[in-house]
Amino acid sequence: MNASSPITKVLLLHCPGDKIYLHDYYTSYSSKANYYWPPTDLVLLSGVLRETDLAVIDAVADRLSEDECLARIQEFAPEAIIFTTGTATWKRDFAFTAKIRAVSPAKLVASGSIFLFEAERFLAAAPHVDAAILDITSPEIADYVEGRKRDYTALAVRREGKLSVPAAPRQAAVFTIPVPRHDLFNLRANRSPLARLRPFALVVTSIGCPFGCVFCVAGAVAFRSRGLDGVVAELETLRDLGVREIMFNDPTFTVSKKRVLELCVEIEKRGLRFSWVCNAHIATLDDELAAAMKKAGCHTVMIGVESGQEEILAATDKKITREKARTAFAICQKFRIRTLAYFIVGLPGETPASVARTIRFAKDLDPDFASFTVLTPDVGSPLRRESVEKGLLDPDVLQFDSTCPPVFSSGAMSQEDLWKYRQKAVRSFYLRPAYLFKQLGAVRSFRDLVYLLEQGRAMFFR
Repeated sequence: MNASSPITKVLLLHCPGDKIYLHDYYTSYSSKANYYWPPTDLVLLSGVLRETDLAVIDAVADRLSEDECLARIQEFAPEAIIFTTGTATWKRDFAFTAKIRAVSPAKLVASGSIFLFEAERFLAAAPHVDAAILDITSPEIADYVEGRKRDYTALAVRREGKLSVPAAPRQAAVFTIPVPRHDLFNLRANRSPLARLRPFALVVTSIGCPFGCVFCVAGAVAFRSRGLDGVVAELETLRDLGVREIMFNDPTFTVSKKRVLELCVEIEKRGLRFSWVCNAHIATLDDELAAAMKKAGCHTVMIGVESGQEEILAATDKKITREKARTAFAICQKFRIRTLAYFIVGLPGETPASVARTIRFAKDLDPDFASFTVLTPDVGSPLRRESVEKGLLDPDVLQFDSTCPPVFSSGAMSQEDLWKYRQKAVRSFYLRPAYLFKQLGAVRSFRDLVYLLEQGRAMFFR
């Protein structure tokens, strides 16, 4: 940009919702309990657009009504607005952004993985939206919001009523972005039962995932890692902002053992005394990696187990077994790293007996936390494509929330039964006397106790 050119006013927007919605770029869902963190794509985009006159309105974090949010937008008077959306919220988000169009001439740009797979379809439902981002790391985004005319490869753009959707952009295996503007986000609104300290912030070190699980959108996005120099610079910035807790929000943080070990060395060498959590794949965990992560501040690892039934695990293409899961959880326990285990109710082949086995397996693994969701054939996942081809899913069903009652069943169990068994799994795991005593034994302060009670109330009585 020419030094004499005016700086473009850009707004990053998380639209108001009727619930506490989370957008993790690949998926969107409502909070099962009392937890929240900002949309991953908006955090990254705050770095990409660092040189603009940038503002953030997170209507979910700040609990803004639509009218309050519109008033703030008009007060800032942006020239471009980038909003995040996903399959849990797109109808509501499009309705709200249409209201923005009625009061603002700003360019409206959508972000979310749904546009990587069905940009034409979703943008057809939102004729007031000017463009959709196809690569959230691309400098082309700044070119577009600043009005530089060019043929875009990283955005689907509407010109004179006609939509131009480029072929999938060629992307380097390693990407770099400027340090995100965490100072613009309401870090005090971030809440998680996994976080030991507050405030905490999200840091992304990679995009996509090389593990092709059939139910997951992240595996359908090409895996790219971020240069570690940029990651370390971001951590140093967060330290200076007073942040002491990090959520590494990669789909699979532990893809490259070598890379994680290098990052752990840098964290120690630079005295970055964070406590942190991350996602890990069962097949990537070993003693050396767990020891290095623990030494560098890792206290909790989130691991996808999905099912306790071997045949169902094999069908997910996750390439794990019950025995491998036991080994991974034993390694974490050996190094005193807490675990959160993810489970999915309703995978192909699911029966009441297999759900019961999954519940027993969850208790046997004894993670510190367990997340039970219903199967969601999200846009972009191999499962969705297969389900549509087999006639199990109407292709026009495009709204999903994995923490709410299902709108889909891939097998013999009805949607009502899937939800009933999901609820049973949550209560069976969390209401065990042994688990309750374990959690109470971990309470170290009155604040810990209050937070534990808040989470329980939100999970069971929302």
